[in-house]
Amino acid sequence: MLITAVFTVCIARKDTKLRHQFLMSFMTVWTLGGFFLAMGLSSAGPCFYERLGFGNDFHALMQALATADRIYPIWALNTQDMLWGGYTGATTGSVGISAFPSLHVAMAVLFALYATRRSRLAGVVMWLFAGVIMVGSVVLGWHYAVDGYAGASLMVAIWKACGYLLTRFESDSAAAESSTMQSPALCGM
Repeated sequence: MLITAVFTVCIARKDTKLRHQFLMSFMTVWTLGGFFLAMGLSSAGPCFYERLGFGNDFHALMQALATADRIYPIWALNTQDMLWGGYTGATTGSVGISAFPSLHVAMAVLFALYATRRSRLAGVVMWLFAGVIMVGSVVLGWHYAVDGYAGASLMVAIWKACGYLLTRFESDSAAAESSTMQSPALCGM
């Protein structure tokens, strides 16, 4: 979904400002949320809670997922094991187990914000998708609900800030261009 959304936005022929707002928001949330906040407020999701020795508060959830996995494979459990192996050094590869804020939810909200501006139907579909991602990230033990709320809130704030900056610079640029055209000295007269 991530690759499809970014590719679709990049090749869109209309709404350059909206495309810029999407791409600026995308890069900002990965930099701010995915790097600075994830590192500074590092936390592990419920799937790693017991493994880190914090107690068995989420044991029932992980047992229910393990039981369901015997009937229908749940890919998230294998991915969680892979991430844990990387974190502990048992295997090489990805070591990221930080849960706060949820960039899964942030990305889904970004897609919904963009889609809402493009089409009412696409907006409804993408807001439903964001809801499924939010619920799924909690049910599968990746995130606490607060991680999703933080990711969604962060994305909305970044989206609005990027929209404001684009409008502000667009106005400044138009004013500068207008004054340049009106000045006889700058026009060679």
